[in-house]
Amino acid sequence: MLEGKYVELRQIEEEDLAKLRDWVNSPYIRAYTREYRPLNMLKQNRWLSSLITDQTNIMFVIEKLESSEAIGCCGLTYINWKEGQGEVSIYIAEDKWQEKGFASEALQLLLKYGFCELRLHRVYATIFEYNERSIRFFEKHGFKFEGRHREARFWDGKFHDELVYGIIDREYFRKPSAKK
Repeated sequence: MLEGKYVELRQIEEEDLAKLRDWVNSPYIRAYTREYRPLNMLKQNRWLSSLITDQTNIMFVIEKLESSEAIGCCGLTYINWKEGQGEVSIYIAEDKWQEKGFASEALQLLLKYGFCELRLHRVYATIFEYNERSIRFFEKHGFKFEGRHREARFWDGKFHDELVYGIIDREYFRKPSAKK
């Protein structure tokens, strides 16, 4: 559906659900998402059904173009159409696919979709304070620190702050990558 040079963002299909469940249930991904309950296929099927009817969440599988291999998931969530804003959700599922530019390209495709097609005004990311890799990632892509939700995340036996980073449409359109 949304195609870049190295990845494509495509709609989630029923056959993707088991892989997505396994990824989110892994300790590596779970530490960085809001999902605190183990997922099963019943929950996954309900989630997929909700994506069809819920106009506030648009999710994609991130697929490598060269191999059509699914490597992650991303989307725009909690979309508020009146205020023109939504939260970005993105993960690359395994270490072997990290640091290869796939997440960067997926984010650029999402931002272009959000700002150019959906006419959003603001896209934001909520990042747990211990996720330094994501903080650097979003800062590198022009997101600005907007605020802190104090002790909003309980993980690994203690409370952590959530950090909010955002980018607004005029900042996005000033970036050279927006011209592509």
